[in-house]
Amino acid sequence: MKPKPHSIRFKFFSVISLVALVFIGLLLVLNLFFYKDYFMMTRKNSLRDAFNTVCASYTGDTDDIVTMLDSYESRSAIRLAVVMDDGTILTSSFLHDRDESGVPGFNFGMNEQQFRSIAVLASVMQNADWSSLAVHQYRFTNVCLRDNDQYLCLIGSLDTDEGSYLIAYMPFAFIEQNSSLNLAFLLIAGGCALLICLVLAFFFSREFTRPLVSMAALADRMSELDFSSQYVGKGKRESDEIEQLGQSLNRLSAYLEQAIGELKQSNDQLAQEVREKERIDNMRREFIVNVSHELKTPIALIQGYAEGLTAGVADDPEDRKFYCDTIADEAGHMNRLVMQLLSLSKLELGAEQTFFEEIDLYEMCHDAVQKTAVLCESKGLSVDCENTHVTVRTDSGLLDQVLMNYLSNAIRYTTEGGKIVISASRDEKNARLTVFNEGEGLPEEELPKIWEKFYRTDRARTREAGGTGIGLSLVRAIADTLHGDCGAENVPGGIAFWFTLPNELSQN
Repeated sequence: MKPKPHSIRFKFFSVISLVALVFIGLLLVLNLFFYKDYFMMTRKNSLRDAFNTVCASYTGDTDDIVTMLDSYESRSAIRLAVVMDDGTILTSSFLHDRDESGVPGFNFGMNEQQFRSIAVLASVMQNADWSSLAVHQYRFTNVCLRDNDQYLCLIGSLDTDEGSYLIAYMPFAFIEQNSSLNLAFLLIAGGCALLICLVLAFFFSREFTRPLVSMAALADRMSELDFSSQYVGKGKRESDEIEQLGQSLNRLSAYLEQAIGELKQSNDQLAQEVREKERIDNMRREFIVNVSHELKTPIALIQGYAEGLTAGVADDPEDRKFYCDTIADEAGHMNRLVMQLLSLSKLELGAEQTFFEEIDLYEMCHDAVQKTAVLCESKGLSVDCENTHVTVRTDSGLLDQVLMNYLSNAIRYTTEGGKIVISASRDEKNARLTVFNEGEGLPEEELPKIWEKFYRTDRARTREAGGTGIGLSLVRAIADTLHGDCGAENVPGGIAFWFTLPNELSQN
């Protein structure tokens, strides 16, 4: 079975369509049975008006009304002629030829239409009741020629003293043609009107039943525990029972929606907390694994060499010195790792205090090159820092950590005899420090990953290259603390690491 709103809509549509169909049918019946009589009445009125107008303008001289007769024929298809009771045609709208003396006459080169007009005039005058015209002034008559052409005619007296009469007529063909055209047009217009009525009935029926359909859909959603939909009524202050029912459903839906929304919000918050806890647990496990991996080697070496010293394995002073130096190096590596972890934790927690001051990047870069001169000389590296004459306002200690991390990585991964270039620049928004080193660069997919804790491009985590694996993570944390940014990009001939500081914190 169809839903009830659709049934109401169908009934409403059917009633409107039936009313429109009856109305259009009534127009067709009226046109079919009464239009011809009405049209004949209007045509008789037209002939009567033409007769009255000519009568008012006729003074006995036919020259005064020639133009008027022509105008009526061209404008209303009414043919007019002034005749005498003996059959003489004084003037007409279809015979205008005159002789040289100016007296009206007949044109013996007449066409068929003019012959028909003469025949109509002859028939009217032959059947005219001249005595009645003296009393009634004019009368109507119908003329039928041999070829069944019919004419509606009016004959009236213009001047009873002179015996002049006006004959006005029009063919029935015009009447029949107008009736046929009117019927055809009415059929077309009726069809169009019916179509429009059907379309309007469809829209009106849909508009009338829309509140019920909307409330039914709202109830269905509420039965499925979906309370997000609302009934939208007419928005008028004065509402009927349907609008009141819709508003009641809205209030019920709003109450339930609020309760479900609060419960859903609590569930989402709980799920978010669970996901955050899982993320923290994963980070904790990953951190423990990475720190354990970094510490197990130096601890094993320290333990092994310490046991060797305790067991007296290294009796030779040089052996003992080697053992002690190894223990000291590994302890230093562990100390650097712990200190970097502490610094990284402070920066991530926002506990690191910053002291902003004016810094000459050239002096800082020059000092960093001096500190690492021994490492550069051992690999035959050249370091250029001449293009760093830029002054910035920032925390010198944190920026020095960034520079030393970049420079240490450059020294570590630059091939022997290679070149390192430190440069600085400033644009409209930022001051930029860049450290370039010659080499093969890094795969593009690994560039975003090198800033993660303990991430190394060396998957085997070999210790020959040195480092702790958190240096670039520390740079990222410093960038966040100083409201700057950092990154790396492959350039022709090597790789460039950059660090930016906003201009509002720095000046030339």
